Amino acid sequence: MKKLLINILLGVAMLMAAYSCKKDADYTYQIGEPVIELKSDVSTALFGDSLVFTVHVSDNQVALSTVKAQLFFTEDMVSETVIRTKENGDYTGKIYIPYLKNIPDGTATMKFVLQNISQKITEQSFDIALSRPDFPYLTLVDEEGEEYLMKRESLYNYSVTGRFPASLSATIKSPKVGDYGNELLFGMAGDGQMTQGLSVDPINFAGLEGEAYNVTFNTLTYEAGPVVEMTFDGEDMFPVDANSYSVQKSFTQGQTIEVSGTDLADWWINPDYFTNEGDGNLTFLPVDGEYRVVAHTDKKHFSVSRMKGDNEATLGNDGHGALWLMGWGVGSPSLDSQFGWNPGAAYCVPEVSSKKYQITGIAGPEHGSSFGQRFRADYLDCKFFFQNDWGGEFSSLTLAQGSENLIKLTSSWNIGLADGVTLEVGATYVLMVDLTAGNDKGIISFEKR
Repeated sequence: MKKLLINILLGVAMLMAAYSCKKDADYTYQIGEPVIELKSDVSTALFGDSLVFTVHVSDNQVALSTVKAQLFFTEDMVSETVIRTKENGDYTGKIYIPYLKNIPDGTATMKFVLQNISQKITEQSFDIALSRPDFPYLTLVDEEGEEYLMKRESLYNYSVTGRFPASLSATIKSPKVGDYGNELLFGMAGDGQMTQGLSVDPINFAGLEGEAYNVTFNTLTYEAGPVVEMTFDGEDMFPVDANSYSVQKSFTQGQTIEVSGTDLADWWINPDYFTNEGDGNLTFLPVDGEYRVVAHTDKKHFSVSRMKGDNEATLGNDGHGALWLMGWGVGSPSLDSQFGWNPGAAYCVPEVSSKKYQITGIAGPEHGSSFGQRFRADYLDCKFFFQNDWGGEFSSLTLAQGSENLIKLTSSWNIGLADGVTLEVGATYVLMVDLTAGNDKGIISFEKR
């Protein structure tokens, strides 16, 4: 019985081995003789063009699979076209020649790779002389779709002069050049750098209101002008829209911040965030932390939010972080921009010392106020929140001694003017929250300075 079982097992093993050998024979790899022959001229092309090619492919032993056209800049493959090859014969395709910044005329490599179904391949490589197109003109396109002809001034340099808005948002497009050329679109990428692609953000040009100015662009370097180029504490500020630029980084209390690209002499500077030193520098006033600063170049002021990574900061259980103010009768940079009850549009009240938050403003009229007039003289109804939204808020608050002469607290901890009180127009007032005793023992003070 034991001998019979052994013989059966040996027989099964031999059958499995035979089947395995037969299976391997059916799927032998790397056989056949694929042959490729280039039948068109691929010696020259333009950046931004689509190069048409024709190849004859064959394999008299094994069916073909694909032929690939690959373009290499030095060792980097920058473009590829794949064609299915069902049978021997001629195949025609196109490969895009990328148009890139700061790439001069030069020699690239075009490689053709033919593969059959057994995965055997053959390759052929050819040098291709690439050159940047010399566009006869460019077109400036503003956000309303209006087009302006940019004349060629010299190789790669184009310009147009006009009475454009002081803040002009526009893209730049090229005409098609070459037998199979493509229209190129120049603009901004999400990282604030000039780019070219099918979809780009507008470039933010800047000139003088009511005066003609010259818009320029270089198709080699992507240099454009005139644009607002601002740095804040040594960091480039990236465009948010046509009139605002942003940077996010960490600051320390008392730090000197150099601002370049604008004259701060005619900017309104938030007195709770900065001191204007008068020499192009600011002193940072809140506690150490990460902040996002937005420069509003049209209205000439900075808005600041405390951040935690990619998110706006909130008030922590330890009393540190950010407080957010919403309501009427208070605004920034003026009462023409009152916060209202709009989640997401609250004002970030800075932590000016450990667990103490304040907003300083001048009392002014409801309408037609000037920058710095941030408290309405005859009305106040506002409230602090732990985030830039509905949600966490104070469960109790106490008025500091003397503040009851100016403000009152409602049962829901809204802040209003005390009965019969009108603030002195033109006088400066400071609203402060002190959380040193804990978030549930906050003290509100409001005083005239």
